[in-house]
Amino acid sequence: MDHEDDDPGTSWNERARAAKPDWMSPRMAWRAIQAGLPKEAIISSDIGNNCAIGNAYPSFEEGRKYLAPGLFGPCGYGLPSIVGAKIGQPDVPVVGFAGDGAFGIAVNELTAIGRGDWPAITQIVFRNYQWGAEKRNTTLWYDDNFVGTELDEEVSYAGIAKACGLQGVVARTMDELTEALRKAIDDQMNHGKTTLIEAMINQELGEPFRRDAMKAPVAVAGVSATDMAAE
Repeated sequence: MDHEDDDPGTSWNERARAAKPDWMSPRMAWRAIQAGLPKEAIISSDIGNNCAIGNAYPSFEEGRKYLAPGLFGPCGYGLPSIVGAKIGQPDVPVVGFAGDGAFGIAVNELTAIGRGDWPAITQIVFRNYQWGAEKRNTTLWYDDNFVGTELDEEVSYAGIAKACGLQGVVARTMDELTEALRKAIDDQMNHGKTTLIEAMINQELGEPFRRDAMKAPVAVAGVSATDMAAE
């Protein structure tokens, strides 16, 4: 499975594929990651649509390998949690995952972990320039009336990583992403270098967190704008 289906009456995913036909979908990115992820790695996940899709992909041969924000839903969890994992398990490869919306909550941590006394980690950011979970709700219940879901396409997280003294890499294809991850793990474990990989993906959206959380707006019976009294 490479792509996300649209709900009846909606077409967002179809339009997202048409807008960037040469870009990876979230599922293609996750398959590329699985091809380069060491089986003994500790991983962290953040809140967001792409990370929710990714829950279907990793498998583990032992416990205490997956750090997730759970039902608390804290944006920005992925990066600091994987740094903590590396401090606790310095001899194990670690990889953090976050969408570009949630990662923006924790991006300032790059200014700290670029210092020499911090252990090396690998962080992957899914770059589709949107708050995907919020946009998914809007495609389902609000007729694509998006408010505050778009991110600045002129911002480069890989560029910010480089400015903080870290390695920043942009991956645009599955092969590039797999190879970038393998090199980042080697640099982490054998050369003490932290790498941020910016995985460029299209804007397809998976399942919402809860389909029972919202309903489509309905007209309130018997209420008219003319009922409003001027102050």
